[in-house]
Amino acid sequence: MWPPSVTPLNDREKAAYCYLLYQAMLDIRNLCQSRGSASWNPLEWQRQYRRSRLAGALADWLHNLAAFASWDFNGFSADWFWREYENLRKRYPDVGPGGLDYRERYERELARLKGDRANTTGQ
Repeated sequence: MWPPSVTPLNDREKAAYCYLLYQAMLDIRNLCQSRGSASWNPLEWQRQYRRSRLAGALADWLHNLAAFASWDFNGFSADWFWREYENLRKRYPDVGPGGLDYRERYERELARLKGDRANTTGQ
């Protein structure tokens, strides 16, 4: 359905999405940077190629989140964002439970932020 419905976000949700974006950027950096000395092993090249494809797919998925974050999430659709995440999971088995689980990271950070607020307001 186009255009996707806009999701109004509170400050904790915005912060959790920004945290998710930061965590994913760290993952992308780690996927793209080979560790150790240069290798002439074709199996290592193949492994690194697969990792770079995953890094590119993550960047493709997250580029709109970065744009919406820079606009204070005006026009952002959480439904659309997580639907795209499910499409990513179907193509890359390393994404999701047991791997790079961004939904779980988001939910965990959101719960932490809600707990922090409860602790600071005495609730």
